[in-house]
Amino acid sequence: MPLYELFCLAKPALTKPQLASMMTNIGKMVFSSGGVVTDVRSFGAQGLAYEIRRPGERYNEANVWQLTFAAPAGVLPEVDHALRVDETVLRWVVQKRKYLERLPNTYRISKMSKLAASNDAQENSSA
Repeated sequence: MPLYELFCLAKPALTKPQLASMMTNIGKMVFSSGGVVTDVRSFGAQGLAYEIRRPGERYNEANVWQLTFAAPAGVLPEVDHALRVDETVLRWVVQKRKYLERLPNTYRISKMSKLAASNDAQENSSA
């Protein structure tokens, strides 16, 4: 499954529970399609580089959040539709990540640190 990042700008007047509910709904869509949410980040209310206009409304700041998930491509139209219908969402973009970030090999790191410590101990004892 490919890894995707969803960046979303929501209306700044949203409360934290409303924002959390929006993120939860998108996460449930991903889970129901067999996907996995790997990361959720909220950046809070941020100033925008330019004004976003809606009929009768203008926004100079927005609540910014990011959802990273691995899912089949079939879930993207569902997510897109849900965000399009939601009136509290100002803008969004879904980007496909080119690769999965590898996690560090903790076994190798701990083994290397033990070797370095033993080398230091040998140097100190011979000096």
